[in-house]
Amino acid sequence: MERFPSISLLLLVTLVAFVATEEFDDARSSRFSDGFNQWHTGLLDFSGTQGLFWPHQLDPEFRDGSNFGARQPAVEHIPMKPDESISDKPDRDTEPLDVEFISGAIGNPDDTQVQIDNQPPRPVQPYPAFGGGFDDTLFQHTFTNFPGFNSFFPGFGFNRPQLRPWWRGQNVCTEKEEDIEEWDREMLSGLSLNFESCVEKTNKHVCKTIANRNGQKYTVTETHKCCHGFEKTRDSSRGITCHKVDLHTVEETAESLGAKEFMRSIKNNGLTERITENITMFVPLDSAFTDFSEKMFETNLVVLPLARNRRAAKDVSGITTKELALAHIVDGFIRTEDIQNEQLLTTSYENSTIRMNIFPRPPNHDSHDFRYTANCAPLLKVNKVATNGIVHVVEKVLSPVTQSILELIEQREDMTILRTVLQKTEIDKLLAQEGKSFTLFAPTDRAFEKLEPHLRRTIKEGSGCAANIIKNHVLDLTFCSCAVVNTVMTHTYNLLDQKMTFERLDGEKGSPEETEVADMNSSSQEISVNGLAKITEADIMATNGVIHVIDTVIPTESGMPITSMLTSQNLTTFKRLLEVSGREEEFELMTNVSFFVPSERAFKDSKWAKELEENPEGLKDNEELTTFLNYHVGVPLIKTCDLSDDMIRTKAGSDLRVNLYATHPVFSNVMNRATVNCARLIHFDDESCGAVLHQVDKILEPPTKSLLETLETTEKYSKWLNFVRAANLTSLLEDTEQDYTIMVPTNDVFREQGEWYEEKLTRPQEAEMIVKNHMLQDVLCCAGIVPSDWPFVRTIEALSGRPLRIDRGRRPVVANAGITKCDVVAKNGVLHEINDVIIPKERHRTPVSSFFW
Repeated sequence: MERFPSISLLLLVTLVAFVATEEFDDARSSRFSDGFNQWHTGLLDFSGTQGLFWPHQLDPEFRDGSNFGARQPAVEHIPMKPDESISDKPDRDTEPLDVEFISGAIGNPDDTQVQIDNQPPRPVQPYPAFGGGFDDTLFQHTFTNFPGFNSFFPGFGFNRPQLRPWWRGQNVCTEKEEDIEEWDREMLSGLSLNFESCVEKTNKHVCKTIANRNGQKYTVTETHKCCHGFEKTRDSSRGITCHKVDLHTVEETAESLGAKEFMRSIKNNGLTERITENITMFVPLDSAFTDFSEKMFETNLVVLPLARNRRAAKDVSGITTKELALAHIVDGFIRTEDIQNEQLLTTSYENSTIRMNIFPRPPNHDSHDFRYTANCAPLLKVNKVATNGIVHVVEKVLSPVTQSILELIEQREDMTILRTVLQKTEIDKLLAQEGKSFTLFAPTDRAFEKLEPHLRRTIKEGSGCAANIIKNHVLDLTFCSCAVVNTVMTHTYNLLDQKMTFERLDGEKGSPEETEVADMNSSSQEISVNGLAKITEADIMATNGVIHVIDTVIPTESGMPITSMLTSQNLTTFKRLLEVSGREEEFELMTNVSFFVPSERAFKDSKWAKELEENPEGLKDNEELTTFLNYHVGVPLIKTCDLSDDMIRTKAGSDLRVNLYATHPVFSNVMNRATVNCARLIHFDDESCGAVLHQVDKILEPPTKSLLETLETTEKYSKWLNFVRAANLTSLLEDTEQDYTIMVPTNDVFREQGEWYEEKLTRPQEAEMIVKNHMLQDVLCCAGIVPSDWPFVRTIEALSGRPLRIDRGRRPVVANAGITKCDVVAKNGVLHEINDVIIPKERHRTPVSSFFW
């Protein structure tokens, strides 16, 4: 303020003059106050904005709010390359682009904050009409009302006329809804809360007020929209207003859209009076209606999703054209902007429903960003307003939907196995839940016959992981075939949270009969699922979702028995040991377990590999082999993210020791390497039926000796054992309640230093220090020793308190000694053989004064 005293004084004088003259324009003040409140309350609803813009910051084409478009859920589409296959795709964790269709109820795109990847974000209108056109700013409106302001600051142009918001103008209808709920009276005692949020949608302006009235939540929702027969248009002088439009009757509107045959059927069935009421009608084009009518009356082909052609158990060809017409009529005015995803509309035919869904279009599509469907039939033209209703044009005739997914499966003669499995796995109860929608990719009996006999028998019995295999075919949302777009791979996730990939194929057409069904109900192009199965019948609508018939059972790792997983991971030696021992079925039935399986390289030259090659018959019911196999099975099921430095109980009754290590030079607290009995996990977290598979680089053998017993039974460690005894530390090495790491020089090391060795044996205190310099109060496997270069030098503390540097070059190194034999696992720790006596470096402390002089 010191640099601008004259300007500060001028503003003060202006304010005093304004108050003194009392010439403030009340009408203009009210308009500004209303506009500002509208803007301010609009900011409270963050769900409808993508960012805040002042009007002058937007391009002219967006300033009137007419070009903002609908908001949509975030999606991504992946264009397919000509030579690209599904198997080349990365997994879910690494894939950069992924189409994730809406999971559960998502609402209308207008109600969602969204942005489509690969497309520039479209601006959203979060500001009010402050008046004076959209070129004005809040600063401008605030100071326009001050008398004499323009004379003090000429050239600012603050005298533009103000316009009120369109929803406060003429021909606007207001709907008001009130709701009262109980709140926590004690929590809100003495508080007066009042929240208000407003959002501008494509065809309406909605404000919601929430207030606390005597401990009750009082909600008022006001919706402003142009009255029927009026549409929002922009007037150059008046801004956005509701203008009257020329309308025609529903009949005339539908006929002008190309639905004359459907309307003729309406009139022939005596429904003329019905279509004079306030309705929304979904009309098929003449070509679609004519084709459907012809096929409907053919003797051998009844194209109704209630029962498909010759496979159907029940003939429903008796449905009349009147009933069919009524299944296209819904009471009230329903625009696509007001539709929520998964919304059910009740029709005029016996309470049959029309399920509305919203799917994203691929990037850079010329049309709207969304595709709306009615019973999985795409809406070709939407929101055609008539004098007494709304007309939407659909791609095909909407057959009445009155049966659930389970009822449709019950009627199919070619789905007897699926019906049985659904019951035995109790997934039929899941599909029968009320208020939820599902998509079922239903394998036929012929599809189940393609499975290997053992897996097919397991699924039919409902045992093992049959439930996981079936869940792999179920989505908890409605997924229509039109969501799969040409040249684009589409992804969604099933009940196992596993990715499902869809792609349209240019396949050969089948028989004429199959072609007729395909042409009527979906695109003539085949759709592949996960690159393995094909959809043979699409979009069979049910009251609680949709069914797609597939020709192959879709496999999933979590549904595979452990033996199948071993085969897929090329762990053939362990699998053969299971087979020859007669334990294959026993291991397949194990649940809630973790398999730690040695790799093929680990088995090379092992005892069991030789036995398997020389005498496999002798391994049948071999108890030693059974114990060996069970020692590789931990309880419970545990993934690497849940591992910790702890013991895991095995099926053999003994424990596995788990250790975690950090290998990053900087982030030493991030554990990213795991060992089991010092065997490193080299591949992990492969899920199978009721289990998880981890691969290790060594065969696991249960330790049978303590560290002391290991020294006593190994001749080349006898001289070191003398040191331990001289230091009176034998009790330390036989204590199985503690875990230690000990580095042991061999006898050859001491033969070169005979005089020094004999001298130290006579000095117990020095002998104790030497032994403790070679011990750690923890388990350090060789897999935990990684290269350590300056300045990221790694050290560990010996039992003596001395720091020992650890490093890895050609071999692991501890201080001055190299490890020549790693990981001799004992009951109370691990032993490493070294080629020298460890001599820790002395700690040198620099005097404080040396830092300054």
